[in-house]
Amino acid sequence: MGIKKLVKKWIKVQNKKTVLTDIKVLEESENGFSNLAQEIDQPMTYAMFYDMINQEIELTATVLLSQYDEELASDVVKLEVKGLPVFIVQDELEFKENQLPIMHYVGETIQFQLIEVNEEKGLLLGSAKRIKEKEFDWLHKQLEEGKTFQAKLTKRLRYGAYFVIGNTSVQMLNKDFAEDHTTISDVINMGDTIEVKFNRITENKNLRVEPLKKYKNEISVSLANIEPDQVVLGTVRSIKKWGVFVRIAPNLDALCSIPTHLEVREGNQVSFKITQVLKEQKRVRGKIIRLIDNE
Repeated sequence: MGIKKLVKKWIKVQNKKTVLTDIKVLEESENGFSNLAQEIDQPMTYAMFYDMINQEIELTATVLLSQYDEELASDVVKLEVKGLPVFIVQDELEFKENQLPIMHYVGETIQFQLIEVNEEKGLLLGSAKRIKEKEFDWLHKQLEEGKTFQAKLTKRLRYGAYFVIGNTSVQMLNKDFAEDHTTISDVINMGDTIEVKFNRITENKNLRVEPLKKYKNEISVSLANIEPDQVVLGTVRSIKKWGVFVRIAPNLDALCSIPTHLEVREGNQVSFKITQVLKEQKRVRGKIIRLIDNE
């Protein structure tokens, strides 16, 4: 056989090998794509989500967005569980009336449980409300049975403050805080904690607590520079049916009658005229002249 024929035969064999190899690779690739397609076409298994509902599993996730949903006819927040979207309607966010805009929840990490599976649309419905109800009921029972808790100050009000025990918000009124008319804001800073016990529960399901030991200011009051007919700046501390207590100096509350020409509230700053100083009893009486507008 001549040299030319040998070269042609070698080239033919090499081309054949290459073609066979390429075909094999393509066949393997095709099988791989076929298997992948089969995996993608497999229906979603929802059994785990039904188990979560039946067992009332508590989940934690970050709120990704808020929007109005026409089908649910409500503002909703969206989260994700195992790759599926979870929607919580506004009524299922808080177990008490919620005054916060729903956009407030975006970016927040919240606890919730699943309450419904919609296989047709590939989504889930959840509720944070049901977990908060259970936590509230548990705390209420524990407090009523006499257990005490550490509560952290989260919000100050003119008449008291909000604290949090675990994830449950509780209230404390200024009148329940101290033996005198010292307010919570006078003594406790934001984020501080105080040991509390049960006081009562209101008709609209607000848990009221009070300190394990009521605050008592040990600072003695000096009346040396206080005289009748002085007009001083004061702060309304407490309003009773029979009168108003106005703080006119550190740890000194003066008593006056309820003004008929003004509508006063706890926390208002007022112009106060001193009418009587009882030094032995360390008491001062007077009357509210006018409200001070700080705005």
